[in-house]
Amino acid sequence: MKKKVGSLPVVNAGKPRAKRMSPEARHEQILNAGISAFAERGLANATHADIAERIGVSIPTIFHYFPSIENLQQAVLQAIHRYFVDEMITARLKTEGPAYERVENLLLTFQEQIDRNSEYVTIWLEWSGFTRGLIWQLYLEFYKEAVAGLRKMLLQGRVDNSVSSTINASDAARVIMGMAHTIAHMRFAGSSKRTVENTVHSLVMSYLAPDR
Repeated sequence: MKKKVGSLPVVNAGKPRAKRMSPEARHEQILNAGISAFAERGLANATHADIAERIGVSIPTIFHYFPSIENLQQAVLQAIHRYFVDEMITARLKTEGPAYERVENLLLTFQEQIDRNSEYVTIWLEWSGFTRGLIWQLYLEFYKEAVAGLRKMLLQGRVDNSVSSTINASDAARVIMGMAHTIAHMRFAGSSKRTVENTVHSLVMSYLAPDR
């Protein structure tokens, strides 16, 4: 048998095939890529194509798991909802200590997320600025649950006298939510961590702490 002379191996010029994953792992990978894409490009601007490019899969693969951009937005925002409520607010309902100190710890932990988990904070900040449509409805659900958790923490403080007797728990819960926005704005505008810490401490001690 004659050998072919000068034949060269065929080079596949296409993109490498994406690593095989279980459906659950692929779903999580797409969700995480969605968080990155929305943080970078904005909730209204990121597309299925952006996410496909980030993880090296086809655009139809993204559509298979999330048939519309609204599906993807909802999944990302629900993940952020659960993180901030479950890991930050609800967790502190079960801890010991004066309520005003737990609130201060919560706000300072939120500040840490700007350094450690900035994509979540970036999306949350944009999310809160929508005033219509599905994104706004999802934010209202988050806001309602977050305020309810903060109110519960403050009512715990009423029981053990670890918050000011003059505050209204519902009003104060909304003030704390507003303080989270202030923290994010301060840090993204260039304020130091120390400046934010001093601002938070001043608010907590003058507004929430019990009378001495």
